[in-house]
Amino acid sequence: MATSASTTLNRYTHTPDDYASRVLAAFDSSAASLLPQTEEPPSDGAFGGDGDDL
Repeated sequence: MATSASTTLNRYTHTPDDYASRVLAAFDSSAASLLPQTEEPPSDGAFGGDGDDL
């Protein structure tokens, strides 16, 4: 008797009931680690602070 791969997959595989929430939680928890760290801008401004840099 020959069976197809889809028959085997349908019979023996399934997703857990909380699959969607687990996937979303994994993305939410790891997203912050993918963003670059930002530095605080200097308090005196990027060009020395006097505004006459042009």
